[in-house]
Amino acid sequence: MTTTFWSQRMMLRIKAHRRFLIFCLAAGSLGAGAYLYFTPKEYESKALLKPISESSDNMYAEAAVIQSPATIRHAIHGKGLNTEYYRNRLFKTQELFTETPVKVSFQQKDDSFSKQAFGITFENDKTYLLNYEYNYSAVQKRGNYDEPLDLNFAEVTISKTPYMNTVQPHDNYSFIIYSDNALAQKIAEGKLLSKPVRSDNLVEISYRNENPVKAYRVVHALSNGYGQNGTVMNEEKMQANVSLINQQLARVSQDLDDAQQQLSKFQAENNAFEIPQQAGAALQTVSQLQIQKVEADMQLAALDNLSDYLRKNRNVNTISPEYGTINDIVYTETYLKLNDKVAERQQLKEQGADVSHVDREINSLKDMLAESIRNTRKKLVIKQETLADAIVNAKLRMQNLPEAESKMQQLSRNIYLYNKLYDFLIEKRAEAMVTAPAIPASSYLVNDASMPLAPISPNPVKVWLVALALSLAAGMSYISLKPYFRTKISNRKDLQQHCNIPFLATIENSGHRNELSESFMNLCTKVLMLGNSQPVKMITVTSIKAEEGKTTISQNLAKTLGSLGKKVLLVDMNPVNPTLRNNLSSENEHTMAEVYAEEKNLHQAVQITPDANVDLLTAGYLPHGINTLLVSDKTGNILAEIKSLYDFVIFDTPETSNYMDAVPLMKTSDLSFYVLKANESSLEQLEQASVIKQDYSIENLYIIINATQKIENFSGLQTTGQYRVLKNREQADAEIKFIPRVMKKAALWFY
Repeated sequence: MTTTFWSQRMMLRIKAHRRFLIFCLAAGSLGAGAYLYFTPKEYESKALLKPISESSDNMYAEAAVIQSPATIRHAIHGKGLNTEYYRNRLFKTQELFTETPVKVSFQQKDDSFSKQAFGITFENDKTYLLNYEYNYSAVQKRGNYDEPLDLNFAEVTISKTPYMNTVQPHDNYSFIIYSDNALAQKIAEGKLLSKPVRSDNLVEISYRNENPVKAYRVVHALSNGYGQNGTVMNEEKMQANVSLINQQLARVSQDLDDAQQQLSKFQAENNAFEIPQQAGAALQTVSQLQIQKVEADMQLAALDNLSDYLRKNRNVNTISPEYGTINDIVYTETYLKLNDKVAERQQLKEQGADVSHVDREINSLKDMLAESIRNTRKKLVIKQETLADAIVNAKLRMQNLPEAESKMQQLSRNIYLYNKLYDFLIEKRAEAMVTAPAIPASSYLVNDASMPLAPISPNPVKVWLVALALSLAAGMSYISLKPYFRTKISNRKDLQQHCNIPFLATIENSGHRNELSESFMNLCTKVLMLGNSQPVKMITVTSIKAEEGKTTISQNLAKTLGSLGKKVLLVDMNPVNPTLRNNLSSENEHTMAEVYAEEKNLHQAVQITPDANVDLLTAGYLPHGINTLLVSDKTGNILAEIKSLYDFVIFDTPETSNYMDAVPLMKTSDLSFYVLKANESSLEQLEQASVIKQDYSIENLYIIINATQKIENFSGLQTTGQYRVLKNREQADAEIKFIPRVMKKAALWFY
C-alpha cells in the first residue's frame, strides 16, 4: 500500500514537472551532441614485435627501451613528422595530416631550438603571413611560397598543396614545428604505449592520435626502426669515425702544402738541392720512427674506441676487430670460437634445447676478449714509450749536421712524414667505410602497423546513454528533492508548515473568467461566514511587497460582494501606485484629502463605478500620509458615516515592506488580508507577516494565496494544497443541482 502511494505521488510529481524533465533530456542530448562535436576523435594503430631475448625481465626492458625518447628519435628521424598542422573551423580545432593546404619544410639553425607555433594567413596566390611569439614578443613575417624564409632559429619553406582550394573564408590555420628531440619527447609523454604480451613473448606498440595517418606513421616508424636500432647505431659510429678521419686529413693536407712551400723557399734562398747520404739515412730513420709512433697512436685510439663501444653495448653477440687493431693469435682464436658459439646457440634455440651452458661459454669467451684487449693496450703503451725514446736519440745524432743541411733535412722529413700520414689516413678511412662491424637486429617484426579505419573514442553510443542517464537522474532528483528545498510559497501546505497565520482562500490564475469568478465567489462566501460570528464591515487588503495582486483581489472581492446585493465602498489607500480609478474607469477627481480639508463632503468625494453596488473613494494627497488619519478628530466621524452608508468597506493599501500605511488600518479593520503570490512570495516574506502580526497584536488576520496554477493529474484530481476544479461549471450544476447553493459554499469552507 505504501509503495503504491509513493509511486502515485511520484507520478503526480513527474506529470507536474514533465516540461522540466523534457528540458533535462533535451539539455543532456544537446550536451552529448556538443561533446561529440568538440571532442577530437582518437584513432589507434598497433604493431607486434618479437624480441630476440625471450626472458620475461628482458621483455619489460625491451618495452621500456622502445618507449624511450632516444629510440623514438632514431625511428622518426627524416619521416616528415616534425610539423603538425591544425585547422579551426566552426569553433572546432582539428589536427590535419594529409589534407593540409600547405606543406612546411624547415632547416634548423639553432641547436637549442625545441618547438615553435605559428599562425598562418593566406594573403594571396604568392604571399602568406606568419604570426608567432619569439622571445616573449609578437612577431609577424611575410613570405613567398616555395621560397626560404629566415626566422633566425630556423629557415622555413612553405609550399601550397592541391587542398588550398578547400580553404573557407572563416577557417584559421596554424602549425607547429618540432626538433627531433622535442617531437620524440612529446610522443614518449603522449599516448604511446609499449607493453609486453607475456603469453606470447611479444611486445605490443600502440599509439593514439586524432589523425589516423599520423597514428599509423608513428607506430610504423617505431616498429621498423627499433628492429634496425643496432644497425643504425653502428652506422652512426662509422660516420663519426669517418668524420674524425676527414678532419685529420684536412689538417695533414694543409701541413703538407705548407712544408712543401717552406722547402722550396729554403732551397731557393740557400741553393741547397743535394743532401749528403748520411743526413739522408738519419732523416729516413727519424721518419720511419715517426710513422711507427703515429701508427701506434692511431692503434691505441682505435683500441680505446673499441673498448668504449664494448662497455656501452654489453648485449652484442658478435665482435669484429676494428681496423686490424688487435694482431694477436689468442684474440683471433677466441673471436672465432665466440662466433661459433653464437651460431651454435641460435641452432639450439631454434630446436628448443637448453642454451644456458652455451651462454656461460659465450660470457667466458667475451671475458677472454676483454682481457686480450687490455693486454694489447699495455703492449701499445710500451711501444709508444720506446718509439719516443728512439726519436729523441735520432734527433740528437742529427744535431751534429751543419745548420743549413739540418734545416733542409728537417723540411724534407716533414714532407715525407706528412705524405706517409696522409696515405695512412686515406687507407684508414676506406677501412672504416667498408669493414665496419655489423650488429644484428634486436627484434623481429611480427605484425606491422595498420591504418585505423574507425575511431576508438569517443564512443557515440556510450556518450548518448550516459548523457540521457545523467539528465534523467538529474531531473528525477530535482523532482524528488524539490519539496524538501522549497523556498517559495506555492500552496496551502507550505503556508501551514511555516506560518501560524490562518489560511483563508486560494485565487487561481487560470485565465478563464468563470473560474476567476468562482475563486472570488468562494472568497466572498468565507468572508460572509466570518461575519456570522462577529460583524464585518471594514476589510484591509495588503501584501509584503508590490505586485502580489492585492489591488486585483480588492477590486474583484468588491465586485463579487456587490453582485450579491451588498453595498461596497472600495477605498484606494495606496498613494504610491493608485490604480483603482483607472481600473474602474472613474472620472471624479475629488478625494478623501478634500473631505479632511472640508473642501468637499463625503458624498462629493465618493465616485460611482460601472460595477453594481460598488463605489470608489481615493485617498488623494495626504500631507502626513496615514498619520493624517491617525491624528485627525474627523477620522472617527468619517468612518462612522461610511459604515452607516455601506455594508462593506475595503481598503487597498501599499506593501508593508516599504510603508506602514496598512498597519493602522489593519488594527481598525474587522478583517485583514495578507496577499501572497504563489511561487514568488518567499518564506522570508511570510516571516515578516508573522512579525507584524505579533508586534502590533493584529487580530483577524488571514492569508490569501494568489495566482495559483490549476494542476490536474491523470485521475482528474489535483495535487495537495491546490484549489480543485474537478469539472466545469455546467457539469457541476447539472449533477448536483439538488444541493442548495448555500450548502455548496459552506462545504467549500471545509474543502
